[in-house]
Amino acid sequence: MLVEASVLFASFLFYLAVQTVYRLYFHPLRKFPGPKLAAATSAYEFYFNALKGGKFIWEIERLHQIYGSIVRITPSEIHIKDPNYYDEIYAPFSRRREKPEKFYRQFDLDGSAFVTVSAELHRERRAPLSKWFSKSATSDMIPMIYKCLDQLCAHLRSASHSHKVIKIDAGFASLTSDIIHGYFLGYHSDNLGKEDFNENKMRVHDQVVSKLSGQRTNEGSVLEKVLDKGLPEHLRDSHRLANDAMSILTAGTETTTRALVVGLYHIIKNNSVRARLREELQAVIPTPQSRPTWDQLKQLPYLSSIVLETMRLATGVTMRCPRIAPTEALVYEDYVIPPGSQTVISQINYFVMMDPIIFPKPHVFDPERWLRAAAEGEHLERYLVNFSKGSRNCIGLNLANAEIYLTIAILIRQFDFSLYQTTDKDIAFARDFGAPYPEEGNHTMKVLVESLA
Repeated sequence: MLVEASVLFASFLFYLAVQTVYRLYFHPLRKFPGPKLAAATSAYEFYFNALKGGKFIWEIERLHQIYGSIVRITPSEIHIKDPNYYDEIYAPFSRRREKPEKFYRQFDLDGSAFVTVSAELHRERRAPLSKWFSKSATSDMIPMIYKCLDQLCAHLRSASHSHKVIKIDAGFASLTSDIIHGYFLGYHSDNLGKEDFNENKMRVHDQVVSKLSGQRTNEGSVLEKVLDKGLPEHLRDSHRLANDAMSILTAGTETTTRALVVGLYHIIKNNSVRARLREELQAVIPTPQSRPTWDQLKQLPYLSSIVLETMRLATGVTMRCPRIAPTEALVYEDYVIPPGSQTVISQINYFVMMDPIIFPKPHVFDPERWLRAAAEGEHLERYLVNFSKGSRNCIGLNLANAEIYLTIAILIRQFDFSLYQTTDKDIAFARDFGAPYPEEGNHTMKVLVESLA
């Protein structure tokens, strides 16, 4: 046994040695700049993300300071830090991009459109869902958003009378969860956040099975409509549909919740911003009972600038979203990036939206920057990449947009808030766990409802 173990260990060491030599001297990315350790082993990334707790993003930023705008960050991946190259990586379907299977396997969502490798298969899986998240479909569901928003406002009015401290981040999580669960599956998830990921997956799978067996809600959920429209048999597997649902439900809760937290936090902190916004809102919300449409709110320039700045600072996802160009050699400066699965390329959204050249003083909440840009004919929106771009951008971007517009408008029109034991560090982005997290715990925001506005 001892001899066999020694042979196995020696074989393993030999394999590592051969693999390291290949990665350093024969790999298609061997000529790209970056630390040798990152080129030789994935342990480099593991150290910063697993052992140091979501800190690899800051190591990538440091590497760019050393090596320039293109750097090899893992044995098979290069990262480019250049906002003007973003569209090359996250390109439309006509320029075919795939996802590296190894990276997306960690999400345990096999069969979902989110983790699909092939561009063609992704298109097939996403197509039945896309029409239900269009601008027109989102406009049709504004009454549902208001219904959920009214429940949150009722809690806030009660808190105003009782002078109770409110964890508004939890309120926003319940709001966004109710909206996306109600819309996509036709039920509300009261226990969201109280169960782990696998327990949530089991609940969602049970709901999918019930829909497949013919059980329907009165209002008609997206999943029911998709099934009733004749979804092909090879796409009707319950586990695949449940994984599709989980990817949409999770993304539709976490990212929008953080955006609402970030937006409200800065509005409360800045008296002049709040006063100007409330004055503008009175035009379309003359009374607290008024219910403006999403289109009406989008016509308000100052509210729109606040929503844009909110989404920029909220970031959306913070993880790398790597891509592969399977047939196209990409060119960046003097570098030719070979096609194929061994050459993965990425650009982190956060670096685009925090670029100090495009967004001076990027950490400052400054809605005016969008108004100034519009007046000068600049299109800053092209750099607002929190929903990514190309054929694999976020399917729920219209829904998230509508939720942010309506929630900020109604809350600022109806209530006067003050922050309670909440500072910048409570909502700051310090750790990357797919979504942005502060240095300790999750982002939290406590408020007092001082009065009804």
